[in-house]
Amino acid sequence: MVKRGTLDVYAGPMYAGKTSQLLKRVLWLDHQQKKVLVLKPSKDNRYAEEKIVTHNQLSYPCISFTEFSEVDSKYNIMPYNFDTVCLDEVQFMPTYPTLKRVETWLSNGVNVIATGLDQDSRGVPFETTSHLMGLADCVQKLVASCTTCGRDATKTFRINAEGDRVLVGSMGMYEPRCIDHWEPR
Repeated sequence: MVKRGTLDVYAGPMYAGKTSQLLKRVLWLDHQQKKVLVLKPSKDNRYAEEKIVTHNQLSYPCISFTEFSEVDSKYNIMPYNFDTVCLDEVQFMPTYPTLKRVETWLSNGVNVIATGLDQDSRGVPFETTSHLMGLADCVQKLVASCTTCGRDATKTFRINAEGDRVLVGSMGMYEPRCIDHWEPR
């Protein structure tokens, strides 16, 4: 019988250090000579196409994809090929295909580490992140520092209120805010 993999999720607002936490885990797994596959949605092209990149420009190579079929056709994600699959920016991934892949990988004995925004700038939970948090063996809700007062920020504030729910961006578009200085936009 195959030992089930574990699912760890890092979630929170923008600038809380989610990708930094993932990078720390990836580097530690590398140090232990584990086989790691790092994936991110191609929609996240803020800093680099084929790297996960923190806001302070630390990076690590990854596979950028549009649909999971691209990953499925190139990689046999089994424990003899990969100990851990890391998913960055899961809020941009389609909910049910992501859950299906994660459940398959876990059932086959592959560990999964996922990071993502827990809510959009309107305060509405992101479905993929929420489902993964519910299934996770370990969840860490990270906080940022409010740009207005410095207190713990659990919300992402969109500077320009216009636009679709998902608008990929960084500094100048979004700020971390505490509940007192945040408003849904």
